Amino acid sequence: MEMKQEILNNLSNRKLTLPKLIKIMHIKGEEKRASFLNALNELEIEGKVYLDDKGYYQIFKSKSLNKVQGKINISKYGNGSVELNNGKTKIKYIIEEENIGGALNGDIVVLTDIQPLRKNYNEAKVEKVVKRNNGLAVFEYNGEDFIPYGIKNKIRILCPKSTMKGIVAGSRVLVKIDREQINTQGELLIYGADVQKIIGHKDDPDIEIESIAAKYGFVKEFPQEVMDEVAKIPDKVLPEEIEGRTDLRDEIIFTIDGKDTKDMDDAVSLKKDDKGNYILGVHIADVSHYVKEDSALFKEALKRGTSAYLIDSVIPMLPHELSNGICSLNPNVDRLTKTAQMTITPEGKIIDYEIFDSVIKSRKKMTYEDVNQILERNIQVEGYEEYEETLKLMNELSQILSYNSQKRGNIEFYSDELKVEVTKEGSPLDFIERHQGAAEKLIENFMIAANTSVTKYFSDMDVPFIYRVHAVPNGDKLIKALKTLKEEGLSDKKIIDRLINKISNNKYNSKDLKEFLETFKNQKDIYSIISDLLLRGMSKAVYSTVNEGHYGLSLRYYTHFTSPIRRFPDLMVHHLINRYLMYIDIDKNLNELPEMCDTSSVMERRADSAEKEAVELKMAEYMDKHVGEIFNGRITSISPRKVDIKLLNQVRGIASLDDVLKVPNKQGINPKYKLGDRVFALVKEVDIPNRTIYFVVSKTEIHAPKPESELSHVKKLTKES
Repeated sequence: MEMKQEILNNLSNRKLTLPKLIKIMHIKGEEKRASFLNALNELEIEGKVYLDDKGYYQIFKSKSLNKVQGKINISKYGNGSVELNNGKTKIKYIIEEENIGGALNGDIVVLTDIQPLRKNYNEAKVEKVVKRNNGLAVFEYNGEDFIPYGIKNKIRILCPKSTMKGIVAGSRVLVKIDREQINTQGELLIYGADVQKIIGHKDDPDIEIESIAAKYGFVKEFPQEVMDEVAKIPDKVLPEEIEGRTDLRDEIIFTIDGKDTKDMDDAVSLKKDDKGNYILGVHIADVSHYVKEDSALFKEALKRGTSAYLIDSVIPMLPHELSNGICSLNPNVDRLTKTAQMTITPEGKIIDYEIFDSVIKSRKKMTYEDVNQILERNIQVEGYEEYEETLKLMNELSQILSYNSQKRGNIEFYSDELKVEVTKEGSPLDFIERHQGAAEKLIENFMIAANTSVTKYFSDMDVPFIYRVHAVPNGDKLIKALKTLKEEGLSDKKIIDRLINKISNNKYNSKDLKEFLETFKNQKDIYSIISDLLLRGMSKAVYSTVNEGHYGLSLRYYTHFTSPIRRFPDLMVHHLINRYLMYIDIDKNLNELPEMCDTSSVMERRADSAEKEAVELKMAEYMDKHVGEIFNGRITSISPRKVDIKLLNQVRGIASLDDVLKVPNKQGINPKYKLGDRVFALVKEVDIPNRTIYFVVSKTEIHAPKPESELSHVKKLTKES
């Protein structure tokens, strides 16, 4: 800190080269020089110091330099944006594809040539990259050059020969790109890079999914030292491991999961006491028993952060021997668990809870589909007969918990999660919206109850802990979304004005948003659009050592305790429970918790992005066979550059404004397009590397082109716009 301040003091009101700054500050000795350079680099990354193209450092003053610095977000369409806070408002800088200047998504960049567009919106271009996010990108080798794959950027790379071993024409590789540009070649920007991994060959059957996994930092293979530790772990529970645990093997305990689930974290049990209270047991795989702190397994789990589920494949956080084997709560075998046992009144209030180590033997692996048959349709399912009474009691409690959740203001946003059905070879067949039935809701409610109870227990102990927090949303963003709804006429203007007034005066809570959303629940298509708009104004939930509560769930206490097989924070929470309940190594590595939270939050976002891109890939592959065909769809978003379309078959794509046809109706009136409008969408082009489907859309019926003249027909349609 002192070194940084000294640098800033010496740069006050003047520009200095690096040698001059070193001389003035009397930097001598290797250790002091390293400290100085590190401090100077941090100041540049923080946007406090600016280095110009002549090698002079100066204080970063945005107004005099007419430059700003921030993190760039680059869409798959090639354009970028940087959002910066200016007091209570946010200013957005738009960067066109040709002005990205070699930046990759998430890089910290300096923007120049700033031109106002409209209030709080500016146009700019990237001057330079100050810090790479991770520098990772996928390239394809054509025998002479590395060509960016899935990146709309005029980048080319030069790789050292030492990293080129095994690379042939058609190789798809993951590279790490340097920050500094080393040359230009016409419009191309040349950067140095190192090959991190050969993903495969462009003709390999799973190359696209493998490319997505590599791009976001997920690998199937585990280091040898990890597998050496796995080899020493028994594949069944040993008698000595049960000692000191509460034996629940005679209890009626079972799992409820998707039919294809192999990594089962949680099992449940329920009964009533003589006072009519529910005794709910949530039994979670005790992964911490096998994955010890400071072990290679633990370090690898921290590095991965989470499992990634890419269509029909899983890239697990833990090796399959653990995730599908000894840790998974498979039926009819002993398993070590951590139990959260809660006493809940008939009104749904948790009046008592305890957390303890246990051993269980799950009676049955139930599926959501079968349990929904029983709970929603009262259909008897073979093999479930002896559990029907317990399942119906669970559903009774679940409905009580749901009612309380709604009453306190839990916001139920529309979920657009899809199940992608594929062939054995991975070809897409169908896209089906995931339906949350009674069984799914039951498990969700029970897991929330367990997560809340565990958090409350350790929060009351006032010990360092990991929380799952969801901050109060950005009021400006919410107001912007609501104004869009008002302009589009999707909601009553008076209702919107009242809500905007509450948000403006900071007199709103999650219940206000929940009640507003609920007015659209019977209009499924509109509900999904409005839900998506409001979600853009919400903060993302993250992991933190500071308990700020969970806004979306309207809960004061919340963590993730229930999925230690597939999420690192849950595993770490289990280790903290071990320490605090057994009073062993209580202070060990607690200073590392914030970094663990940050890493886990980052990896969670990467997994989400990878999973989303995998779905977009399958949509692109599916629609690639339907170029030139017409589909029915609905407008879900309108921006200055494009219109987003969602087809009835759940496939999503875009239409540029040039491809939104203004064909007059029978009365000769040109149509106006707004959110929620139904449209006809002709598949114009499919870009598989960028996972994008391009449509030509019209409000009036358009006709599919003849196969031999698809392209000319599309061009003709575009000219009519």
